[in-house]
Amino acid sequence: MFARILLTGLLAATLVCAQGKKGGGSRGPDLPSGSFGAMNKLDRISEMLKLTKDQKKDLKTTFDDAQKEATPVHDQISKARLSIAEAVAAGKSQDEIAKACGDEAQLEAQMTGIELRAFSKFALTLQDDQRPRAAALFQMMRGLFSNKNWNDM
Repeated sequence: MFARILLTGLLAATLVCAQGKKGGGSRGPDLPSGSFGAMNKLDRISEMLKLTKDQKKDLKTTFDDAQKEATPVHDQISKARLSIAEAVAAGKSQDEIAKACGDEAQLEAQMTGIELRAFSKFALTLQDDQRPRAAALFQMMRGLFSNKNWNDM
C-alpha cells in the first residue's frame, strides 16, 4: 500500500514538473529550440565548435583513422586487464602482478597518445574563433576510441 502511495506521489510530482511555467511543456527563452534527442558525437562536436561542413568532414576522417589505430590497442588493453585479474586470482607473486600492471599501463599510455594526436591534428585546423571552444573537445577525448566506433552515442 505504501509503495502505491509513493508511486502515485512520484507520478504526480513528475507531471507537475513537466508542465513548466506556462503549462503544456513550453520551453523557456534560455532553452534551445532544437530537439533534446540523442545526438551522435560527430554532431555534438560539430555543434559545440560551430564547424563548417568541410571541418566536420575532416574531423570524421581524422577520428575514423584514429579509431582504426586504437582498435588493436583497445583489444590488447582488455587482454592485459584480464591477465592482471587472472594473476591476482591465481595468487601470483607481487613481481608478476606488477609486471602485468606495467604492461597494461604502457598500453594505456599508447592509447592516450592516439587520442592526443587525433585531438591536436584536428585542433590545429580550427579557426581563431573556434579555438577557445576546443577545450571542451579535449575533455571528451579521454576514452573516445574505447568502443568499436567513436561516433556511437
